[in-house]
Amino acid sequence: MKDTRRKYYLCNYMKRLLVILLFLFVVSDLRAQSDDYIQIPNYDFEKWNNIDTRNEEPDNWHSFKTSTGPFHHLLMQQVKRHTETRPGTKGKFSARIFSRSIVGITANGNLTNGRLNAGSMFPAGKKNNNYTQRDSEFCSEINGIPDSLTVWVRLRTKDEKSYGRIMSYVHGDADFVCLTGGWEPYDMLCAQVEYEFPSTEWKRLSLPFKDYTHLCNEPRYILTSFTTNKRAGEGDAGDEMLVDDLYLVYNPSLQCSINNEQCSTDEVEIEYIIKGTMSPPNLNLPDNEVIVTISLDEDFKDYVEIGRKTTDISGTIKCKIPKAFIGKNCFVKVQTTNYPMEVILKSENSKI
Repeated sequence: MKDTRRKYYLCNYMKRLLVILLFLFVVSDLRAQSDDYIQIPNYDFEKWNNIDTRNEEPDNWHSFKTSTGPFHHLLMQQVKRHTETRPGTKGKFSARIFSRSIVGITANGNLTNGRLNAGSMFPAGKKNNNYTQRDSEFCSEINGIPDSLTVWVRLRTKDEKSYGRIMSYVHGDADFVCLTGGWEPYDMLCAQVEYEFPSTEWKRLSLPFKDYTHLCNEPRYILTSFTTNKRAGEGDAGDEMLVDDLYLVYNPSLQCSINNEQCSTDEVEIEYIIKGTMSPPNLNLPDNEVIVTISLDEDFKDYVEIGRKTTDISGTIKCKIPKAFIGKNCFVKVQTTNYPMEVILKSENSKI
């Protein structure tokens, strides 16, 4: 009797332990996949500091009121939280950056996840720049190079010839400086986005990073900036840019295999590995689905759906095989919907 109880309790204990280990494995896997594709903190501009004051700034983003340099005390507030948001967002706020006239000189609106330095009285002076300040709130770490930077913007300027600008640098372990027409240290650049655009209503931009890994192939930080005019000191007071829902996109990939070891004669288990960015939150599309279909021909002119799952991460789908396909040479297609990818698997002498 005692031996039976011991076996019962031991069995239950092992079951609970297995569940806990499985849970920890899944959580660990999710974190690992998430950590591989780092985003700039507060990329949706929903969190703000010092709201309704002259020092209002989005969390992890900065403008003139937190700048450095001998002339920083002359600078005024040029960023505010705004309730107009991009089409289709679930968020409540965007960032509004705007130009001002200071002692007769146009100060462009400027927003960065690094820090601004006001080192010159002349707008185009080399000592006026944006920079990464390591080991502080004025930096954003990264461990890889994204394929592209995506963001929603709305730009309104008094002069139709005025252009706004977006700059983003993935760089190595340095207090990297973004200068007018260049960067320092020169050999610390891994990848760059530089984009200029005219006045526009809300528009989603997808901007590819240009590869500079021949200079530096150890990415550590990303420095991103938005300005109301592509040239320092130009444009007009009142020019404004709204920025919303920035998201870094990493190239997605899909790998699949068939595992029949634990399946019956009318079942098939599809293992799939998803890497990269799926279901970007700033794209107005449904969540990603993994869809499995089966066909007797490789062109899939006639097919039957045998599995479907809504997910952005790797996993398995156990599918029921229709009787018409059992014992025949078949093709299985695994598709994703957001981002669209597909893999076709061939199975001979099915039971798949």
